Amino acid sequence: MKNLPQTAGWRSGLLTAFDIATALGESRAALAELFDCNTLKSTRRAACADGPEQFELDAAARTSLAIIHSLRCDADLKCHVAEQALSNWPQIPVSVARIVDFEPETSHDTGARFEPASAADPFQFFGPFAAEPLPVAMLDDYIDLIDGRYLLWRRPKCDPHGIATAIHASQERLRLDPQDAAAQADFLEAAAVLRQKAEHELIWLGSIRGEEFCPTPAANQSSLPEQLPTAPMIGEAGNVGTLAMNYRSKSSVNISLAARAMKRRALGLTVR
Repeated sequence: MKNLPQTAGWRSGLLTAFDIATALGESRAALAELFDCNTLKSTRRAACADGPEQFELDAAARTSLAIIHSLRCDADLKCHVAEQALSNWPQIPVSVARIVDFEPETSHDTGARFEPASAADPFQFFGPFAAEPLPVAMLDDYIDLIDGRYLLWRRPKCDPHGIATAIHASQERLRLDPQDAAAQADFLEAAAVLRQKAEHELIWLGSIRGEEFCPTPAANQSSLPEQLPTAPMIGEAGNVGTLAMNYRSKSSVNISLAARAMKRRALGLTVR
């Protein structure tokens, strides 16, 4: 499906309701529950006399919308519950947004860019020929809904932003000199990391009781729990038989893939 490009709106963070619906591949009517969330209500700007109402959304807020929408569609989790989870764990959309809206670190800047920082795309997720939404295990974050109650964040143990920075830096050097042997070697070394076996940190976010999200005590702390609670004793740390491996049902959502698809549609690129 071909989408109308909203490149300026995406980079400025000013999106209309139509822009948001288009980026999520839905109609405005189908997103009524999402538009009722505080994520959008709190970012609404008054409509100008000559233009439609707009929403001011930074990278993390746009990513939050993609995550909430994907959890609603793929895990049947109500939008306001997903929003509660993300509000308690704001580091989740920030983690995903750092790759989806990648910006090079100043210390790695070569000083000679061929494109604005906002257009940097080291993994080529937003090229014209990347219409097929493919997961990248080393980079992608997941949220699992276990037994319809427990939310688990699976975060890459590697440093995705560090990998992106290394690839981008070598790409910039190769644009200056395609024959730069050292840059070629650095690019291949950084890209090879993507072929390694992926490992993820397992972070228990909390549980759903009724229609409310109940976060773990670690949600607003700098340190994260090292282990998941056991299924029978949800309040205790378990050494074996954790919810990660023992469950009746599990819905796993690749939230990084959802955020990339949203951005591709917003930029007018095909998503199959």
